[in-house]
Amino acid sequence: MRTITALCYFHRKIGPIVFYSYPENLLDDQLSLRLANIMDQTVSEGFFIHSIENRKFMNFYFEIRSDWARGNKEMLMISIVFDRQISSDLEINVKTLCAEFSEKLLTNENIFTAFYINDIDNFDEKDKELIFNNNSLINSWVKELYWAVLEETRERTEEEKIATLLNKKHIFSTLRKLSKGPITLEGLREWFDDEFPKLDFKELIDSLAEKQFIFINQIGFVEKYVLLLKEVNAERIPPDSVIEYIEGAPEQVERELIDLLLPKVQEYFSSYENKSKMELEKDTYTLFQIVSDPKKYNVLSELRNGLISKDNLPKLVSKRTLEYLNSSLDFLKQHDIIEELKFKGKRYVVLKTDIQITTSFPEYLRKLLPKES
Repeated sequence: MRTITALCYFHRKIGPIVFYSYPENLLDDQLSLRLANIMDQTVSEGFFIHSIENRKFMNFYFEIRSDWARGNKEMLMISIVFDRQISSDLEINVKTLCAEFSEKLLTNENIFTAFYINDIDNFDEKDKELIFNNNSLINSWVKELYWAVLEETRERTEEEKIATLLNKKHIFSTLRKLSKGPITLEGLREWFDDEFPKLDFKELIDSLAEKQFIFINQIGFVEKYVLLLKEVNAERIPPDSVIEYIEGAPEQVERELIDLLLPKVQEYFSSYENKSKMELEKDTYTLFQIVSDPKKYNVLSELRNGLISKDNLPKLVSKRTLEYLNSSLDFLKQHDIIEELKFKGKRYVVLKTDIQITTSFPEYLRKLLPKES
Protein backbone atom coordinates (compact mmCIF):
# COMPACT_ATOMS: atom_id res chain seq x y z
CA MET A 1 0.00 0.00 0.00
CA ARG A 2 1.21 3.48 -0.84
CA THR A 3 1.15 6.52 1.44
CA ILE A 4 -2.37 7.99 1.64
CA THR A 5 -3.59 11.44 2.70
CA ALA A 6 -7.16 11.56 4.03
CA LEU A 7 -9.38 14.34 5.33
CA CYS A 8 -12.10 13.27 7.78
CA TYR A 9 -15.18 15.35 8.58
CA PHE A 10 -17.75 15.00 11.36
CA HIS A 11 -21.06 14.79 9.50
CA ARG A 12 -23.95 16.08 11.64
CA LYS A 13 -26.15 13.03 10.86
CA ILE A 14 -23.71 10.18 10.09
CA GLY A 15 -20.82 11.04 12.37
CA PRO A 16 -17.13 10.97 11.32
CA ILE A 17 -16.52 10.07 7.67
CA VAL A 18 -13.63 10.27 5.21
CA PHE A 19 -14.48 13.35 3.16
CA TYR A 20 -11.68 13.04 0.57
CA SER A 21 -8.51 10.97 0.22
CA TYR A 22 -5.62 10.98 -2.23
CA PRO A 23 -4.47 9.06 -4.24
CA GLU A 24 -8.07 8.35 -5.03
CA ASN A 25 -9.50 4.80 -4.75
CA LEU A 26 -6.63 3.56 -2.54
CA LEU A 27 -8.46 3.90 0.78
CA ASP A 28 -10.57 0.76 1.27
CA ASP A 29 -13.66 0.46 3.48
CA GLN A 30 -11.71 -1.06 6.36
CA LEU A 31 -9.19 1.78 6.48
CA SER A 32 -11.97 4.38 6.11
CA LEU A 33 -13.74 2.87 9.12
CA ARG A 34 -10.53 2.89 11.16
CA LEU A 35 -9.95 6.57 10.39
CA ALA A 36 -13.54 7.37 11.35
CA ASN A 37 -13.08 5.49 14.65
CA ILE A 38 -9.82 7.33 15.37
CA MET A 39 -11.57 10.66 14.85
CA ASP A 40 -14.55 9.56 16.98
CA GLN A 41 -12.23 8.91 19.92
CA THR A 42 -10.43 12.26 19.63
CA VAL A 43 -11.32 14.92 22.20
CA SER A 44 -8.73 17.68 21.80
CA GLU A 45 -7.20 19.60 18.92
CA GLY A 46 -3.64 18.87 17.82
CA PHE A 47 -1.28 16.28 16.37
CA PHE A 48 -1.22 12.64 17.48
CA ILE A 49 -0.06 9.26 16.16
CA HIS A 50 -2.05 6.04 16.05
CA SER A 51 -0.56 2.65 15.07
CA ILE A 52 -2.58 -0.37 13.96
CA GLU A 53 -0.74 -3.55 12.96
CA ASN A 54 1.90 -2.49 10.39
CA ARG A 55 0.25 0.84 9.59
CA LYS A 56 1.01 4.22 11.10
CA PHE A 57 -1.62 7.00 11.16
CA MET A 58 -0.36 10.55 11.71
CA ASN A 59 -3.35 12.75 12.49
CA PHE A 60 -4.08 16.40 13.13
CA TYR A 61 -7.50 17.15 14.61
CA PHE A 62 -8.82 20.73 14.38
CA GLU A 63 -12.03 22.74 14.19
CA ILE A 64 -13.05 25.57 11.86
CA ARG A 65 -15.76 28.21 12.15
CA SER A 66 -18.99 27.45 10.27
CA ASP A 67 -22.19 29.43 9.67
CA TRP A 68 -24.12 26.26 8.82
CA ALA A 69 -23.07 23.80 11.52
CA ARG A 70 -24.62 23.20 14.92
CA GLY A 71 -22.49 25.08 17.43
CA ASN A 72 -20.98 27.10 14.55
CA LYS A 73 -18.02 24.80 14.05
CA GLU A 74 -16.97 21.95 11.77
CA MET A 75 -14.79 19.16 13.22
CA LEU A 76 -12.02 17.91 10.92
CA MET A 77 -9.04 15.56 11.00
CA ILE A 78 -6.28 15.37 8.41
CA SER A 79 -4.44 12.02 8.42
CA ILE A 80 -1.38 10.59 6.69
CA VAL A 81 -1.41 6.79 6.48
CA PHE A 82 1.96 4.99 6.17
CA ASP A 83 2.64 1.29 5.75
CA ARG A 84 6.12 1.60 7.27
CA GLN A 85 7.90 3.16 10.22
CA ILE A 86 8.84 6.84 10.01
CA SER A 87 11.76 8.42 11.88
CA SER A 88 11.15 11.02 14.61
CA ASP A 89 12.68 13.74 12.39
CA LEU A 90 10.22 12.96 9.61
CA GLU A 91 7.36 12.87 12.11
CA ILE A 92 8.17 16.48 12.99
CA ASN A 93 8.11 17.43 9.30
CA VAL A 94 4.75 15.70 8.78
CA LYS A 95 3.34 17.43 11.87
CA THR A 96 4.42 20.80 10.43
CA LEU A 97 2.81 20.04 7.07
CA CYS A 98 -0.46 19.00 8.75
CA ALA A 99 -0.46 22.18 10.86
CA GLU A 100 0.08 24.27 7.72
CA PHE A 101 -2.84 22.44 6.08
CA SER A 102 -5.14 23.30 9.00
CA GLU A 103 -4.03 26.95 8.84
CA LYS A 104 -5.18 27.15 5.21
CA LEU A 105 -8.68 26.11 6.24
CA LEU A 106 -8.74 28.31 9.34
CA THR A 107 -7.87 31.43 7.34
CA ASN A 108 -10.54 30.87 4.66
CA GLU A 109 -13.82 32.07 6.16
CA ASN A 110 -16.07 30.31 3.61
CA ILE A 111 -14.20 27.00 3.36
CA PHE A 112 -16.80 25.27 5.60
CA THR A 113 -19.21 25.30 2.65
CA ALA A 114 -17.09 22.62 0.92
CA PHE A 115 -18.34 19.98 3.37
CA TYR A 116 -21.92 20.34 2.16
CA ILE A 117 -21.19 19.06 -1.35
CA ASN A 118 -23.43 15.99 -0.84
CA ASP A 119 -26.35 18.25 0.13
CA ILE A 120 -25.75 20.78 -2.63
CA ASP A 121 -29.26 20.38 -4.09
CA ASN A 122 -30.71 21.93 -0.91
CA PHE A 123 -28.99 25.27 -1.49
CA ASP A 124 -29.63 28.27 -3.75
CA GLU A 125 -27.47 29.04 -6.78
CA LYS A 126 -25.17 31.45 -4.95
CA ASP A 127 -24.42 28.93 -2.20
CA LYS A 128 -24.07 26.10 -4.73
CA GLU A 129 -21.25 27.99 -6.43
CA LEU A 130 -19.50 28.52 -3.07
CA ILE A 131 -19.86 24.83 -2.17
CA PHE A 132 -18.59 23.61 -5.52
CA ASN A 133 -15.60 25.99 -5.68
CA ASN A 134 -14.52 25.36 -2.09
CA ASN A 135 -14.90 21.60 -2.49
CA SER A 136 -12.50 21.75 -5.46
CA LEU A 137 -10.13 23.87 -3.38
CA ILE A 138 -10.16 21.41 -0.47
CA ASN A 139 -9.42 18.51 -2.83
CA SER A 140 -6.48 20.37 -4.36
CA TRP A 141 -5.08 21.14 -0.89
CA VAL A 142 -5.27 17.47 0.11
CA LYS A 143 -3.38 16.58 -3.09
CA GLU A 144 -0.74 19.23 -2.36
CA LEU A 145 -0.30 17.84 1.14
CA TYR A 146 0.14 14.32 -0.26
CA TRP A 147 2.94 15.38 -2.62
CA ALA A 148 4.61 17.47 0.10
CA VAL A 149 4.54 14.50 2.52
CA LEU A 150 5.85 12.17 -0.16
CA GLU A 151 8.73 14.53 -0.83
CA GLU A 152 9.60 14.76 2.88
CA THR A 153 9.37 11.07 3.70
CA ARG A 154 10.71 9.41 0.56
CA GLU A 155 14.00 7.68 1.27
CA ARG A 156 16.79 9.42 -0.58
CA THR A 157 18.79 7.39 -3.10
CA GLU A 158 22.56 7.14 -2.92
CA GLU A 159 22.95 9.42 -5.96
CA GLU A 160 20.73 12.04 -4.29
CA LYS A 161 22.84 11.94 -1.12
CA ILE A 162 26.05 12.43 -3.11
CA ALA A 163 24.52 15.19 -5.24
CA THR A 164 23.21 17.01 -2.15
CA LEU A 165 26.80 17.26 -0.94
CA LEU A 166 28.32 18.13 -4.32
CA ASN A 167 25.73 20.78 -5.23
CA LYS A 168 27.43 23.12 -2.75
CA LYS A 169 29.87 25.19 -4.78
CA HIS A 170 32.64 25.24 -2.17
CA ILE A 171 32.60 21.43 -1.79
CA PHE A 172 32.41 20.85 -5.55
CA SER A 173 35.33 23.24 -6.19
CA THR A 174 37.45 21.79 -3.36
CA LEU A 175 37.09 18.22 -4.63
CA ARG A 176 37.93 19.39 -8.16
CA LYS A 177 41.03 21.11 -6.77
CA LEU A 178 42.10 17.92 -4.97
CA SER A 179 41.51 15.77 -8.07
CA LYS A 180 44.64 17.33 -9.58
CA GLY A 181 46.87 15.84 -6.87
CA PRO A 182 47.79 16.06 -3.16
CA ILE A 183 48.17 19.52 -1.65
CA THR A 184 49.42 20.68 1.75
CA LEU A 185 46.71 21.41 4.28
CA GLU A 186 48.00 24.95 4.63
CA GLY A 187 48.10 25.45 0.86
CA LEU A 188 44.53 24.22 0.55
CA ARG A 189 43.48 26.54 3.38
CA GLU A 190 45.00 29.57 1.62
CA TRP A 191 43.26 28.68 -1.66
CA PHE A 192 39.92 28.09 0.12
CA ASP A 193 40.08 31.36 2.09
CA ASP A 194 40.71 33.25 -1.16
CA GLU A 195 37.85 31.53 -2.99
CA PHE A 196 35.30 31.33 -0.15
CA PRO A 197 36.29 33.91 2.50
CA LYS A 198 32.97 33.72 4.36
CA LEU A 199 33.00 29.93 4.84
CA ASP A 200 34.62 27.78 7.54
CA PHE A 201 37.59 25.75 6.23
CA LYS A 202 37.82 23.45 9.26
CA GLU A 203 34.13 22.57 8.98
CA LEU A 204 34.66 21.64 5.31
CA ILE A 205 37.71 19.45 6.02
CA ASP A 206 36.01 17.68 8.95
CA SER A 207 32.93 16.98 6.82
CA LEU A 208 34.89 15.59 3.85
CA ALA A 209 37.08 13.46 6.13
CA GLU A 210 34.05 12.08 7.97
CA LYS A 211 32.40 11.12 4.67
CA GLN A 212 35.71 9.53 3.56
CA PHE A 213 36.23 11.76 0.55
CA ILE A 214 39.68 12.84 1.77
CA PHE A 215 42.55 11.63 3.95
CA ILE A 216 44.99 13.91 5.78
CA ASN A 217 48.50 12.45 5.84
CA GLN A 218 51.08 13.95 8.17
CA ILE A 219 54.71 13.82 7.02
CA GLY A 220 57.18 14.54 9.80
CA PHE A 221 56.14 16.80 12.66
CA VAL A 222 54.80 19.76 10.71
CA GLU A 223 53.68 19.15 7.14
CA LYS A 224 50.23 17.73 6.45
CA TYR A 225 48.97 16.73 3.01
CA VAL A 226 45.35 16.36 1.89
CA LEU A 227 44.71 13.40 -0.44
CA LEU A 228 41.55 12.73 -2.38
CA LEU A 229 40.26 9.19 -1.71
CA LYS A 230 37.46 9.05 -4.24
CA GLU A 231 36.55 11.11 -7.26
CA VAL A 232 32.87 11.87 -7.88
CA ASN A 233 31.53 12.66 -11.31
CA ALA A 234 28.15 13.39 -12.87
CA GLU A 235 27.80 12.82 -16.56
CA ARG A 236 25.11 12.54 -19.19
CA ILE A 237 24.25 9.21 -20.77
CA PRO A 238 21.64 8.29 -23.41
CA PRO A 239 18.29 7.35 -21.81
CA ASP A 240 17.41 3.66 -21.57
CA SER A 241 14.50 4.10 -23.99
CA VAL A 242 16.94 4.99 -26.76
CA ILE A 243 19.33 2.18 -25.83
CA GLU A 244 16.45 -0.32 -25.85
CA TYR A 245 15.39 0.96 -29.25
CA ILE A 246 18.87 0.41 -30.64
CA GLU A 247 19.00 -3.09 -29.12
CA GLY A 248 15.56 -4.35 -30.00
CA ALA A 249 11.83 -4.10 -29.73
CA PRO A 250 9.74 -1.55 -27.86
CA GLU A 251 5.99 -1.31 -28.51
CA GLN A 252 4.88 0.18 -31.83
CA VAL A 253 3.72 3.51 -30.38
CA GLU A 254 6.91 3.83 -28.34
CA ARG A 255 8.94 3.06 -31.45
CA GLU A 256 7.27 5.90 -33.33
CA LEU A 257 7.95 8.26 -30.44
CA ILE A 258 11.56 7.08 -30.25
CA ASP A 259 11.89 7.74 -33.97
CA LEU A 260 11.10 11.37 -33.17
CA LEU A 261 13.45 11.45 -30.18
CA LEU A 262 16.45 9.52 -31.51
CA PRO A 263 17.76 12.22 -33.93
CA LYS A 264 17.58 14.82 -31.13
CA VAL A 265 19.52 12.55 -28.75
CA GLN A 266 22.15 11.77 -31.39
CA GLU A 267 22.54 15.44 -32.26
CA TYR A 268 22.93 16.41 -28.62
CA PHE A 269 25.54 13.78 -27.77
CA SER A 270 27.53 14.64 -30.88
CA SER A 271 27.93 18.16 -29.53
CA TYR A 272 28.31 16.97 -25.91
CA GLU A 273 31.42 14.96 -26.80
CA ASN A 274 33.04 18.12 -28.18
CA LYS A 275 32.53 20.26 -25.07
CA SER A 276 35.64 21.80 -23.54
CA LYS A 277 36.92 20.75 -20.11
CA MET A 278 35.58 23.97 -18.61
CA GLU A 279 32.15 23.47 -20.21
CA LEU A 280 31.97 19.90 -18.93
CA GLU A 281 32.87 21.00 -15.41
CA LYS A 282 30.11 23.63 -15.46
CA ASP A 283 27.68 21.05 -16.81
CA THR A 284 28.67 18.53 -14.12
CA TYR A 285 27.82 21.07 -11.40
CA THR A 286 24.41 21.65 -13.04
CA LEU A 287 23.75 17.89 -13.01
CA PHE A 288 24.51 17.72 -9.29
CA GLN A 289 22.03 20.56 -8.73
CA ILE A 290 19.33 18.68 -10.64
CA VAL A 291 19.77 15.38 -8.79
CA SER A 292 19.90 17.12 -5.37
CA ASP A 293 16.63 19.00 -5.98
CA PRO A 294 13.73 16.71 -4.87
CA LYS A 295 11.22 18.24 -7.30
CA LYS A 296 13.50 17.89 -10.32
CA TYR A 297 14.70 14.44 -9.23
CA ASN A 298 11.09 13.25 -8.89
CA VAL A 299 10.48 14.24 -12.52
CA LEU A 300 13.71 12.51 -13.58
CA SER A 301 12.69 9.33 -11.73
CA GLU A 302 9.25 9.29 -13.33
CA LEU A 303 10.71 9.78 -16.81
CA ARG A 304 13.17 6.94 -16.25
CA ASN A 305 10.09 4.70 -15.96
CA GLY A 306 8.53 6.01 -19.17
CA LEU A 307 7.18 9.09 -20.91
CA ILE A 308 4.69 11.51 -19.32
CA SER A 309 1.63 12.87 -21.10
CA LYS A 310 1.88 16.62 -20.56
CA ASP A 311 -1.78 17.14 -21.46
CA ASN A 312 -2.85 14.89 -18.56
CA LEU A 313 -0.79 16.66 -15.87
CA PRO A 314 -3.57 19.10 -14.81
CA LYS A 315 -5.80 16.09 -14.04
CA LEU A 316 -3.18 14.36 -11.91
CA VAL A 317 -1.96 17.14 -9.61
CA SER A 318 -3.26 20.30 -7.96
CA LYS A 319 -2.84 23.75 -9.47
CA ARG A 320 -0.03 24.70 -7.08
CA THR A 321 1.79 21.40 -7.62
CA LEU A 322 1.35 21.83 -11.37
CA GLU A 323 3.08 25.22 -11.19
CA TYR A 324 6.08 23.64 -9.39
CA LEU A 325 6.07 20.76 -11.86
CA ASN A 326 5.98 23.04 -14.90
CA SER A 327 8.81 25.09 -13.40
CA SER A 328 10.91 21.91 -13.04
CA LEU A 329 10.04 20.82 -16.57
CA ASP A 330 11.07 24.21 -17.96
CA PHE A 331 14.42 24.00 -16.14
CA LEU A 332 15.08 20.44 -17.32
CA LYS A 333 14.17 21.35 -20.90
CA GLN A 334 16.44 24.42 -20.79
CA HIS A 335 19.34 22.18 -19.73
CA ASP A 336 18.64 19.46 -22.33
CA ILE A 337 17.56 16.79 -19.85
CA ILE A 338 14.10 16.40 -21.35
CA GLU A 339 12.43 16.90 -24.70
CA GLU A 340 8.81 17.69 -25.46
CA LEU A 341 7.36 15.74 -28.39
CA LYS A 342 4.06 16.11 -30.23
CA PHE A 343 2.58 12.82 -31.38
CA LYS A 344 -0.89 12.29 -32.87
CA GLY A 345 -2.18 15.57 -31.47
CA LYS A 346 -0.85 14.98 -27.94
CA ARG A 347 2.18 16.34 -26.10
CA TYR A 348 4.62 14.05 -24.33
CA VAL A 349 7.62 14.70 -22.10
CA VAL A 350 10.52 12.25 -22.55
CA LEU A 351 14.11 11.93 -21.36
CA LYS A 352 16.62 13.35 -23.79
CA THR A 353 19.65 12.67 -21.59
CA ASP A 354 19.83 10.67 -18.37
CA ILE A 355 22.23 11.47 -15.51
CA GLN A 356 24.77 9.06 -14.08
CA ILE A 357 26.70 9.77 -10.88
CA THR A 358 29.82 7.67 -10.32
CA THR A 359 32.58 7.45 -7.73
CA SER A 360 36.05 6.20 -8.71
CA PHE A 361 39.68 5.99 -7.65
CA PRO A 362 41.24 9.43 -8.32
CA GLU A 363 42.75 9.65 -11.80
CA TYR A 364 46.07 11.11 -10.62
CA LEU A 365 46.55 8.01 -8.40
CA ARG A 366 45.56 5.62 -11.17
CA LYS A 367 48.34 7.07 -13.32
CA LEU A 368 50.88 6.21 -10.61
CA LEU A 369 49.89 2.55 -10.50
CA PRO A 370 51.87 -0.04 -12.53
CA LYS A 371 50.19 -0.88 -15.82
CA GLU A 372 49.69 -4.49 -14.67
CA SER A 373 47.57 -3.26 -11.75
